[in-house]
Amino acid sequence: MTANQFAVAAGTDVKWILNSAAILRRRVRYTSSHSRWWGLVRLLTESLGLPLGIAAAAASASLDSRTTTGPITVGGDPSRSASLVVDLTRYQSVFLGNLSRALLHETPRRRGRPPRSVSAGAAASAARYGIDLGLLKSALGRTPAERLAMLDANSAFVREMRKRRS
Repeated sequence: MTANQFAVAAGTDVKWILNSAAILRRRVRYTSSHSRWWGLVRLLTESLGLPLGIAAAAASASLDSRTTTGPITVGGDPSRSASLVVDLTRYQSVFLGNLSRALLHETPRRRGRPPRSVSAGAAASAARYGIDLGLLKSALGRTPAERLAMLDANSAFVREMRKRRS
């Protein structure tokens, strides 16, 4: 996974992840599980305004939870007047959508020219149209020197026919 794919899966940009990793003194590993964690940290910091350290602890607690369905209460006061509840199922669906987009649309382009390939569909299409491909296949089976000799013989034949027509 590239850095750009990682950031798209986490729902943020590369700069935010690198700066947050420096503040948290945490190493960034470009895997899908780490991007899920960083995405939840970003969600908690930007949407709820939690400090980065608290958001990181809450993300770790919610993702390490044994419960994978339904809301998870990550933290709260002793009187249960206020608490932080994470709906892990809903977050998982949002994350998986981001991960799919990252892997499909953010795939880096390969360097250099794209390889030129003759598609088999063109030959099949020509055969369906009624073109006899036998001569072409037999010519491709010969060496380049043999093909040049055949071309010279054909051009000599065409020149002779033009002379006779005149």
